Amino acid sequence: MNETISIPKNVSTKNDLDFEYLRQIGIEYIEKIGSNLWTDYNVHDPGVTILEMLSYAITDLSQRIEMPIENLLASKENNFAKMHEQFLSAINILPTKPITAIDYRNLFIHVEGVKNAWIKAHEQYIHINCDVHPAQLSYNVFDEDQLVPAPFKLQGLNDIILDLEDEVEDPDIIINKVRDIYHQNRNLCEDIVDVTLVQEDPIAICAYIDLKPGADEEYVLALIYQAIDFYFSPTVSFYSLQQMFDRGYTTDQIFEGPIPFKGGCVDFEDVKGGFIDKQELIAADLRKQVRLSDMIQLIMNIEGVNVIKDISIGNCDGTLGLEGSWNICIKDWHKPIRCDKSTFNFTKGLLPIGINQSKLEEYEEQLKAEEKAKQLSVDIEDVEMPLGSYQAPESYTTIQNDFPDTYGISTIGLPGNASVSRKAKAEQLKGYLLFFDQILANYLKQLSKVKDLLSVDEDLRKLYLDNTVLTADEELKVKQTFYTQKVNDITDIKKILTDAPIYEQDLIETMNNVKGQYTGDEVFYKRRNEFLDHLIGRFAERFSDYVFIMKILYGDNQSANDEILRAKLSFLQDYKQISCERGLGFNYCNPKTTDTDNGIWDTFNISGFQKRVSRLLGVVDYKRRDLVTEFLEVYEEADDDDVIEYRWRIKNETQILLSSSKHYHNLSDAFEELFLAYHLAKNPDNYDLKLTVDGTKTYFNLINPRVTDPDSEDRIIARRIAFTDTEEESIEARDALIELIKEISADEGMYVIEHILLRPDTNNLNQFDADPPEILLPDAGPEDFMPTCLDSDCKTCSPVDPYSYRVTIILPGWTERFGNKDFRTFAEQLIREELPAHVLAKICWIGYPKGLISDEENEMLNIQEKYKAFLELLHCDQIIDSKSAIENYRSTVNELVDCMNNVHTIYHTGRLHDCDNDDTEETGNKIILGRTNIGNL
Repeated sequence: MNETISIPKNVSTKNDLDFEYLRQIGIEYIEKIGSNLWTDYNVHDPGVTILEMLSYAITDLSQRIEMPIENLLASKENNFAKMHEQFLSAINILPTKPITAIDYRNLFIHVEGVKNAWIKAHEQYIHINCDVHPAQLSYNVFDEDQLVPAPFKLQGLNDIILDLEDEVEDPDIIINKVRDIYHQNRNLCEDIVDVTLVQEDPIAICAYIDLKPGADEEYVLALIYQAIDFYFSPTVSFYSLQQMFDRGYTTDQIFEGPIPFKGGCVDFEDVKGGFIDKQELIAADLRKQVRLSDMIQLIMNIEGVNVIKDISIGNCDGTLGLEGSWNICIKDWHKPIRCDKSTFNFTKGLLPIGINQSKLEEYEEQLKAEEKAKQLSVDIEDVEMPLGSYQAPESYTTIQNDFPDTYGISTIGLPGNASVSRKAKAEQLKGYLLFFDQILANYLKQLSKVKDLLSVDEDLRKLYLDNTVLTADEELKVKQTFYTQKVNDITDIKKILTDAPIYEQDLIETMNNVKGQYTGDEVFYKRRNEFLDHLIGRFAERFSDYVFIMKILYGDNQSANDEILRAKLSFLQDYKQISCERGLGFNYCNPKTTDTDNGIWDTFNISGFQKRVSRLLGVVDYKRRDLVTEFLEVYEEADDDDVIEYRWRIKNETQILLSSSKHYHNLSDAFEELFLAYHLAKNPDNYDLKLTVDGTKTYFNLINPRVTDPDSEDRIIARRIAFTDTEEESIEARDALIELIKEISADEGMYVIEHILLRPDTNNLNQFDADPPEILLPDAGPEDFMPTCLDSDCKTCSPVDPYSYRVTIILPGWTERFGNKDFRTFAEQLIREELPAHVLAKICWIGYPKGLISDEENEMLNIQEKYKAFLELLHCDQIIDSKSAIENYRSTVNELVDCMNNVHTIYHTGRLHDCDNDDTEETGNKIILGRTNIGNL
């Protein structure tokens, strides 16, 4: 049997808590290092006294490290709120959007008024005509006698069937609410067609029952009715959190799938009930048959029933079941109900018993009220988070106050008649011991900052996610990974530190710089990435591939490190949402995410897949928006020899922010420099402040830090003609420019177009005639369907169905990262990994910036316009009340499909490696023979 390799949980020897062990180890070090000079190790020796003080201080530090983790993470004020800000409780991280049919049933049953719910595949077939080429598709048959190819059924279309509670007065309100909830939680590449009420299949039950002498016949009959109704249509029970634990479920099992609550992953108004037992929910499916033996068992289990003299079941029309009166089959997607022809006769011994109808109705209402109260008695609860108790782990008192008074370094000090030499020795000892004091105090301060280091704290958010330019002092504070504190309770500390304020300010920088061979910034990036990787790893996620590709693109410098940190922080900040919505489609039925958001464009109402992939790719703005903008512009310019050259500029709505410092002879170089400038312009370190020749004005240039030669024309990559009178004003202008640059969204982004939403409508143009035909079949023509990959003999090696579980992903192919072949390979692999396994993607890198080519030729601009027009007509509330409305919708869909079918992936100009010039190995868009593919599906 192979031994399982694992990392042990407990690796601490606890030796750091053992005073005698620490003292003995200290003595051994002294013997090893200074035995030639030091031979007296008795307790009276001052060196041993210092050793004992330090050993005791270390045990104090170790005891604080050994505190329960919840105590170390506790806050002095608002501990409950801050703990929940730092950690995601079970209900906030474990639930997900619904994925399976059971998940959707679970979700709908939590809607007020819904007793039970089912979701089934919608039957919608598409027929194929291979007599023409290319093959045609239609909802209607081309030839009544056609056998091959067989029609295919659209996958991903669903119908919802509801069983409502008896007290519901207006079923349409519940139906509309369930439809809205489905669209809020719609799976990628799926859609809903119908939401209907379950149809009924009446069953007649006739029984002669003998009761026990003391039985209440009306109450017994009410219990019989309740048992039969539950058998026909089971009520799904709700349980409290503790009841679920008592039933043997673990926390992850309880919170698996959708758990609706206010502010959670699944959120809607008027949520009812608590948790649902998944096994009970599976058992509460629609019944396929009714057995007489089950009826007998149900009735005999009711207290007060003595014996069943006779019983039979049958359909309400008087017909028997397939197996005589013993078994009755129920129609598909119907529920059995008690027929009004059912009769129950009772006796007590030989005496027939009559039923008081009003009393029976009272008992029925009582039982229903008890069942209702039971359902309402539980709610969705969260697992209690251990809060801990704040212990002030950073509190520290100097070890000097614990020395015997004879040393003269405690608060008592030396006698007044002590000599100058004696006082000097005491001050020297204080200075010597301060070194140990500072180390211990810093360790304790670091211990108190564990909760900050292991969190996505607000300071880092300000540095990388907010449009804020920090001062040097603010940035130094934000970039702490080692924390320090001043030792305040040393007597006469001013005599030891001649300039205490400066020392205190330099502590942070000093601690950063003494850690190995790194500078302060290098320490920050190294350690902060380690902390963030730890947090990401706790969610079983990884960013190593992204970091690797970013280093290839930008090199190992501050600019690349900033982008990597920003991407990791954004990912962690949004993790609650992107983890629970990873398989979610966008909500086209009620698309508004905020009051100012129309839900169609410039909106966060996008698929969960798109949000997640955008964060994993480091895309700053993942909204659905214009990807062809006027903010980043490349334009042509002819020189005196009429040679076409290119320049670029970055601008906002009112002004040019940065422009290229030179002309470019090819488009690829202009693109590369534009996006490099956009990338560098966010960092104040990449600006070079300059004086004009006459020394009267100041200005600044944007430089490329990778070019170290100050005379190289490649060092200055952008300028802004904005002269100021002083350097301070130039710095203010620079910081204002950085804020403006950060507000501009780069053209990185994507459109995820679900093919199932492009299926032709099932309307008929004649349905609005004054006298429409009795049979109205869908009349969408073959031209309204997406093309299918079929040969003339109806053979193909690819899926015939162009709609089911298919997406087209459109990305801008001209940006710096998206134009790089290595980054594209990484992105395509990531997209396919993150898509649900059953979804097939076509990935296209297309288009150019606005103005570089004509709008008619710009494929991204055309897709952008057609996709927006399609989404505006896709809304559930869109009224189809005329032939023109149908024709408008069909033409809009067809125009988008035509655009999608005619896009071409673009490639930046590449170059082969020059064996005589090794510099080409590290620069440019490299082409490797045998490994470069032009396009792929």
